[in-house]
Amino acid sequence: MHDASTVVDVAGYLPSDLSQRTDLWPAGPQRSGAHMTGYGLAAFSSHSEYADPVSITVCDSAERLHLSVWLRDGLAVESDGWKFRVAGRDTVAGYLPGTPWKSDFRGQAHHVGLLLPPGQLPVLGGEQGEIFFSDLRRDGFLRVQPGTAEVLRAAHELDATLLNPSASPLLREAKSLELLAHLIAAGRAESAAPLITRVQRERLHRARELLLADLADPPSIEHLARESGMNSFALKKDFKRLFGLPVHALHQQERMRAAWQLIESGRHSASEAGSRLGYTNMSHFGAAFRKAFGILPGELKRRQG
Repeated sequence: MHDASTVVDVAGYLPSDLSQRTDLWPAGPQRSGAHMTGYGLAAFSSHSEYADPVSITVCDSAERLHLSVWLRDGLAVESDGWKFRVAGRDTVAGYLPGTPWKSDFRGQAHHVGLLLPPGQLPVLGGEQGEIFFSDLRRDGFLRVQPGTAEVLRAAHELDATLLNPSASPLLREAKSLELLAHLIAAGRAESAAPLITRVQRERLHRARELLLADLADPPSIEHLARESGMNSFALKKDFKRLFGLPVHALHQQERMRAAWQLIESGRHSASEAGSRLGYTNMSHFGAAFRKAFGILPGELKRRQG
């Protein structure tokens, strides 16, 4: 039985290293891959299976920025007064050197991530990288947000590249930098949202929850407004201010993200995924999927084969 009170210092480690240390990281079956650059950027892919819930308390005494994209399932985290749940398709940005955080894992914890010294952000990302870190500092050095379609596409491609032993170092580095660029852009968009009051925020999050409750059959704007205590004009205006996309565009983004996950899981064909998400015309589904990810759903299915 793993003792969750023992703090595992991951400084100097990647998940690919920890997968070999079941005394430190007691997961079930694991697959992992990693890529290290000469300038401090490290990328990793980690697929761990937890048949039973496992709690692990970790810290990183190295001054590294942690950026991760959770592709399936997720974890619950407690750290220094923070309590939050990371779900599949969420992204996490954190810089908490030396701070212990208790992580509760269950199910299929599949994620890809990037580790780098904060000083490399302006080197690699220019002014955008510098602003990204400044915004993260304002948020208490910890941010969890849904992954955009661009982030998820880049994360899945990096995941596949890192798990492919024949992939070239050049391709691994290119895919790592591409994911970093999309994470920086997505973080900037989130932080740029104008000030919205607590009550407005609660109502808008309620509307978002209702919007995504059934991806195959979304409610009307009027229904969302009524159920969240807003008028339709305010809902449409403030929804885009908070979440960065109009109501129907966000629904479509989440619909495509769900489609990717259904196909990527290997349990559904492309047509089954489209049908589950409310498409009766598969050519329309294929066109929407290609617009979101640059490939047809059948191509993703063949990759899983």
